[in-house]
Amino acid sequence: MDYKELVFYQKSCEVVKRIKSEIKIWPRNMQSQEIARQIFRAATSIGANIAEGHGRHLGREYIHFLRIAQGSANEVDHWMHTAIYFTIGSSEILNFLIELNNETRKMLTATIKTLWKKQDK
Repeated sequence: MDYKELVFYQKSCEVVKRIKSEIKIWPRNMQSQEIARQIFRAATSIGANIAEGHGRHLGREYIHFLRIAQGSANEVDHWMHTAIYFTIGSSEILNFLIELNNETRKMLTATIKTLWKKQDK
């Protein structure tokens, strides 16, 4: 199976696409643009680490990269909450993106748990 067929990879790509649409309409001040850069960097890191880990197939290395992807998803969550706190962008859209990102996080967590169980056998 190709990594692009993984549902959590596809979900991470959807998150990036929607984040890109949202942040390009944000104010052009230093604070907004720095938060936008951090969100976009962390969001693209999710899919990149899923792809890299999948290229190493199953095993501890794959789990390692999925955990990095999970950390990046957590970072996206942090930066989106920061944007809400500073009232940057639409809180309705940001809350939707947080939920979409949470779906990716949950799938990553479930996959990591499943792979760990297989490792123990």
